[in-house]
Amino acid sequence: MDLLTPPTTGTPSGLREAVIAPLLRGVLRLAVKPCFAPWVPIAAQRARLQRFIPLNRLPKGSRVEPAMHGGVPGEWLHPPHAPVKAGRVLYLHGGAFCVGSPATHRALTARLARDLGLSVFSTDYRLAPEHPYPAALDDALAAYRALSAEGPVIVAGDSAGGTLVLLLAQALRDRGETPPACLLLLSPLVDLTMSGLPDAIPGEALLSKPWVSACIDHFRAGLPADDPRVSPWHGRLDGLPPTFVQWGSDEIFAPGCGRLVAALYGAGVTATADVVANRWHVFALHAGTLPSADAALGRAARFALPHLEAATPPRAARHDVVVLGAGMSGLCMLHTLKQAGIHDVVALEKQPGLGGTWWDNRYPGAQVDVPAPAYAFSFAPNRHWPQRFADAPDIHAYQEALAAREGLLGHLRLGTALVSATWDESAALWRFRTAKGDTLESRFFVCSTGPLSQPRWPAIPGLDDFEGPKLHTARWHDDDRALDGQRIGVIGTGSTAVQLIPKLAARASKLEVFQRTPNWVLPRLERRYRWFDRWLMRVPGYAPAVRLAWAGFLEWTRRGFDEGTVARRFMLGLARWHRRRQLRDAPDRAALESALAPPYPLGCKRIIYANDYYPTLAQPHVALVTDGIARITADGIVTTDGREHRLDALVCATGFETVNLLGSITINGCAGRTLAEAWRDGPVALHGIGVAGFPNLFLMLGPNTATGHTSTLFYIEAAARHALAVMQRVRERGGGWAAVKPEAMAAHDASLQARLRGSIWTQCRSWYRMEDGRVIAIFPGFTPEYVRKAGTLEPADYHWG
Repeated sequence: MDLLTPPTTGTPSGLREAVIAPLLRGVLRLAVKPCFAPWVPIAAQRARLQRFIPLNRLPKGSRVEPAMHGGVPGEWLHPPHAPVKAGRVLYLHGGAFCVGSPATHRALTARLARDLGLSVFSTDYRLAPEHPYPAALDDALAAYRALSAEGPVIVAGDSAGGTLVLLLAQALRDRGETPPACLLLLSPLVDLTMSGLPDAIPGEALLSKPWVSACIDHFRAGLPADDPRVSPWHGRLDGLPPTFVQWGSDEIFAPGCGRLVAALYGAGVTATADVVANRWHVFALHAGTLPSADAALGRAARFALPHLEAATPPRAARHDVVVLGAGMSGLCMLHTLKQAGIHDVVALEKQPGLGGTWWDNRYPGAQVDVPAPAYAFSFAPNRHWPQRFADAPDIHAYQEALAAREGLLGHLRLGTALVSATWDESAALWRFRTAKGDTLESRFFVCSTGPLSQPRWPAIPGLDDFEGPKLHTARWHDDDRALDGQRIGVIGTGSTAVQLIPKLAARASKLEVFQRTPNWVLPRLERRYRWFDRWLMRVPGYAPAVRLAWAGFLEWTRRGFDEGTVARRFMLGLARWHRRRQLRDAPDRAALESALAPPYPLGCKRIIYANDYYPTLAQPHVALVTDGIARITADGIVTTDGREHRLDALVCATGFETVNLLGSITINGCAGRTLAEAWRDGPVALHGIGVAGFPNLFLMLGPNTATGHTSTLFYIEAAARHALAVMQRVRERGGGWAAVKPEAMAAHDASLQARLRGSIWTQCRSWYRMEDGRVIAIFPGFTPEYVRKAGTLEPADYHWG
């Protein structure tokens, strides 16, 4: 990437954005920008800004509290609910060193407090010309030192406040003091010489170069504009904390921001550029009014959270609920708890970002395999799906938007791996230990990691000997340019591989696909969504109706798993027609059709929907290898026929560890019995949620909750409602715990296994079942049955203590 001209994060869109943005730009140009001129007295400029303070829109529940830290006045912006993480934010407002105040920036700072889930101290530092350099920097240092004595600090600032943030970080580095956890710079003024900045940009709504230059002269107190004491660009940039730089494309500081990111990167600093198209200087000041401002601050918060966690020393904490994982299940559980008024909740996520499966699975071509309207929660329909089957980036964007809108980010501890969880019977509490050494405790524990979280590498001799790039689809490298023009081997032909293979084929000089068993492939009924689709999604009742319609259709396809049904005959015929039609031009059509004909009944493994997989295999530089793999060597694969396949890169599309669920964590229940011991014969749970001997533990997408036909989100919502109902009953009873009765769990499992015995899912080898044939993943019925039974609490199934 050319860091001098970073790509835009995206162009803001949507009806509300389209209406509000031009209005705001016009107001700024007419009512504010003319006042920001060298010939207007500073006092008049400050008075004009004060008139706009009542227009600040603060998030519901936010609190403003006047305060003083380190002898510096300012105000606290508190999030709607008490923070569940350590840390504070120091904010240094903009205003060209001469105007502005904490009050003028409340919309921004209050939103940042909400998104981070932390209190923000916005300093009322001394302004020029009355107090030139170093007054503002001294105030910033004093406030920072007072805050850092209480824990890690994120330092953020906009415009000239961004200048002070960088000067503060450089001063702390040079003096050997504790550095900030990270820096958040919004449209920062970096080089006080303003060298290389344009005199004007047509879209700039706020600043003029002459006004900024005049204010710089007031600030620098006679020092040269290139003196590193006042201009951070001319000082050392190495050794600074991780830095997030955000700006709009329509501002005069844009070139300087781009150069700053490039320079930070070159100095070895972790730097992220966030450029928003068609937006003006510090457009984030309009948070609460402008959707793109809210989204921009959400991205800043997501950048900061893992760095805050890394800077926080090991500590002890107690919460009502600890949730493991921040994927779809974890976000749904957080939302469900907050809607019920339970806010003392923290979610531990080992990755540096939220998303779960959709954070892990970044391989080219990653998509959901059910229609997108069914892959959105009932409480959060998505108007922005670009197509019927959503790509992984679009799903991840949906998750991020959901977390920001619902105020879930503040509950996330990103980059935090859980090592163990132990039930303390005497205290009726779960006690946790993280990889960093944190100790936590809570009454309730929700495991929302799901079955697709632990990658499974193939157990093939010599795997570790391969010397070229070796990737697993669930741990894809963001920078995968080493694959271009190479001889690539792909192990696996499941749903992940089928999505990946066409993308790799377009980049490889040769692609060899190693197939153990062919799969049933049906056409993907794909289409792009247009403006009228997005308009219809705004019509009341339309989104739920579409979701319900797709849910009904998917339940009809479930009938295709039962012998003798119309649905099954139709799906079998469609699969055969699809295979013949797509391979009709292949040079070795008959052999390829035979190699791709599944030897097991349709539905035994998850059905694959694809329109480009079969044509890819017919390409001349792509080879389907059906001989077994004998071993892997330093430079390729040797198959059972003795042939050596020389490869430059190896990709394993071999799925996840679904039998040894939660195997990476030690979970101890009653009498010290581990979950691994309880599941020695296979994982079992009541409705896939509760496990006997493990009080107040709830699994999301646990044993026998997977489906071969529909969206897992229907199951997730039902499980979240069940877990909440148990928690609420425990609270109402004034007790401490609820434990699934062993006989209830056994009866539930016996019923499931009786229905599964002899079913379609027992007739082939798949991730649905164990080696002994026991099906431990699939729910044998239809979705409404599970939703009805799991979503409703049956108190007789539990012991209550």
